Amino acid sequence: MDVPNQSHTLLQLIDEVNTQTSCDQYPIVVHCTAGVGRTGTYIAIDAMIDKIQQEGKIDIYNFAVQMRRERHLMVQTVKQYVFIYRSLLEYYLYDNTRIEANRFRSVYSRLNKNKQALLTSEYNKLALLPIENVSHQDAHATENIEKNRSAQIVPYDHNRVCLSRILGHPYINASFIEGYSREYAFIITQDPLEGTIHEFWRMFIEYDCDCIVQLHTIEQSSPKCADYYPDDDINSTMKIGSTSLLKLIDKEIVQEKFVRRQFCLIDTRETLSKTIFHYEYLSPLTTNDLCADGQCMPTGLTHHFYDFIGQINKRSNTTNRARYIAVHCGYGGSTSALFCMSINLLAQLKNEHAVDIFQGVRALQRQRPAMITSLVQYAFLYETIRKFLEDSFDITSTRLSSSLNNSIYDNEEDIVQNIL
Repeated sequence: MDVPNQSHTLLQLIDEVNTQTSCDQYPIVVHCTAGVGRTGTYIAIDAMIDKIQQEGKIDIYNFAVQMRRERHLMVQTVKQYVFIYRSLLEYYLYDNTRIEANRFRSVYSRLNKNKQALLTSEYNKLALLPIENVSHQDAHATENIEKNRSAQIVPYDHNRVCLSRILGHPYINASFIEGYSREYAFIITQDPLEGTIHEFWRMFIEYDCDCIVQLHTIEQSSPKCADYYPDDDINSTMKIGSTSLLKLIDKEIVQEKFVRRQFCLIDTRETLSKTIFHYEYLSPLTTNDLCADGQCMPTGLTHHFYDFIGQINKRSNTTNRARYIAVHCGYGGSTSALFCMSINLLAQLKNEHAVDIFQGVRALQRQRPAMITSLVQYAFLYETIRKFLEDSFDITSTRLSSSLNNSIYDNEEDIVQNIL
């Protein structure tokens, strides 16, 4: 049995169940397919959290042995056994970093005191545990090196976008990225090079992707983004490779801040035509897309940024099935990361009346290099939520579940000790 990529959602579930369950409602029924592997893993983590809280220590091995005396094969695989250790380590290092909407303003204010001392400490905690599965051998293969804008910002092997060898070169510098409600919602990629335009559009033919988000920085990457779509005249066309044709069928400039285009992508070999929606945010989102020395600095937030996200969400909600949103800017680094994180956090806020910026960033950093690389980028995400809450609705009127209040930010007297 496989295990989750991350532990914090399971830890939140355990906390929710225990807080909602009164003493007279025990025992709690836990089940999975066979009732041994995932069930044993859940019970072991739950029991060890209790042991940490009551005794300040854990004993995973002897507890697993005791469970197996009571039911055969509890904790079924080595992966599950390791996952228990990893989950408890995350619980010890991070605890619950979720922030309720009606408390966000006060929490963020405390994090910002003393020259952002607590926010800095929280950001530094992201580096406490190493990122796993960081191999990118495919990206560094000799035949692929020229297809990367940067040798540092390349996809990991485990979640890179793989193209068909039958239709051409199989490599593109692009990574599948998790969304709020499904495993993969985005594809983050670099600005197309002159030599990768064909691979860029093949990605839309081979995968269920019908939306492009083009972002900009103050300083352009070098070489600059290739002209990968036809001129802005309606019905103008552009030949892609030897078998594809791209046609501009609609264009609208919205508030002089972003452009909405509609293309028809035609694959003559497969007699396939596909509608592609293209959204270009005209205002620079960051200074540049470099990952070294904190050079990628976010620009100021405006209501146009939220309008832009709203346009894309509206488009996504009108489709009959979930499709990928391809996001590109510069090297496919932190600029795209800020955009995808903003969409995920706003979706979480809408559905849960709470956000978990810390765990959201941790999850993103496991999926592609150069995802949120500085404190100022991390603070930008807090600012995105703060401004949205202040401009959009009254956070004091939000009704909350008491079970979701067990956050490290709940006790103002302990906040320094918990974060540092």
